[in-house]
Amino acid sequence: MTNLNSITRTLAYFAVALLTISANLAIPIADGAKTQGGISGTVLRVTTLAASGPGSLRQALEAEGPRLVIFEVGGVIDLEGRTITVSYPHLTIAGQTAPDPGITLIRGGLVIATHDVIVQHLAVRLGDAGPVGDAISVNRGHDVIIEHCSATWAIDENLSLSGPADVEDSSLTTHDVTIRHCLIAEGLSHATHPKGEHSKGTLIHDGVRNVLIEGCLYAHNRERNPRLKGGSSATVRDSVMYNWGSACVGVGVRGNRKMLTPAEATLIGNVAIAGPDTRYKELVKDVDPGGRVWLREPQVPRLTLGMTLRNAGSRPARRDPIDARIVQSVIDGTGHIIDSQNEVGGYPTRAATKRALVVPKDRRAWLEKLSKELSAPSPDSQK
Repeated sequence: MTNLNSITRTLAYFAVALLTISANLAIPIADGAKTQGGISGTVLRVTTLAASGPGSLRQALEAEGPRLVIFEVGGVIDLEGRTITVSYPHLTIAGQTAPDPGITLIRGGLVIATHDVIVQHLAVRLGDAGPVGDAISVNRGHDVIIEHCSATWAIDENLSLSGPADVEDSSLTTHDVTIRHCLIAEGLSHATHPKGEHSKGTLIHDGVRNVLIEGCLYAHNRERNPRLKGGSSATVRDSVMYNWGSACVGVGVRGNRKMLTPAEATLIGNVAIAGPDTRYKELVKDVDPGGRVWLREPQVPRLTLGMTLRNAGSRPARRDPIDARIVQSVIDGTGHIIDSQNEVGGYPTRAATKRALVVPKDRRAWLEKLSKELSAPSPDSQK
């Protein structure tokens, strides 16, 4: 990776922006999801890159009962314009079990509409040949962990949390969600969304509560990096936001159709870097009257920046060319908000790979080991 010293000049304004908003030491901090997913459930093996049918990812995710989904194939799954919806709880999607190049979904998204779900080491790249929607979304779900995933090229949000409109009761909508070490980037600006321009990172919808976003990279999204709507609460910590257009983080009081209680956003140790498309350099520009924001600057901005760039996204130790290009654009101060995936090389094509897997008795230790092998080492471990 290029030396991070080359972009330290872009961090200077960040501390100034923090001084304009009062800090409060007694700040609310979300703890996110607490779930074991489907670690102890039936082992379902994905053995084909086909969009559906026996051995497919769709068949595994639409199955009932607790389940651990592992991959004996690697490559690109073309969802052919049909998003996969997970409706049954207690699920672990262990993308770290796939052989290189890992698993990438194109032309369709992933919707989690249930509880106790863990998704790890997947790349979802919707693109303008897919349906209008999010790359990854949680809709009326709870206790969901999305970890080491890449969500790019969405027509709506790259990664969103939603439920019924205009509610403040978190039991009725999505709550208790952790988004950790994800790469959320290149939302398509002028593509096929009926509202027109729609390059968006993450929208935390009405009443969505107890959301933890940690160690994530937002890059080349015009807005919503993230945005909290009325009645919602989230903590965003140790993350990097780069090259937003008109607004980086937004905090609201408005619901979909009416005013709700003010959203509460706690921002701790984040690094914001203006890029070629950035018009307004404030970290938090778009705050509705009554919206509440707590800010605490990073103790060592360069350390936060380095750790996040090393670890965000799917398979960060062996990134695919798309994620590698996005991360490098942050380091080089390059890249743009795009209208189509065709501007940056188009949908990936990769040779299919296969390997047989033996699931050991200690599943948890096995999955943790595989995930660690795909995570980039810290700078200290390389000395």
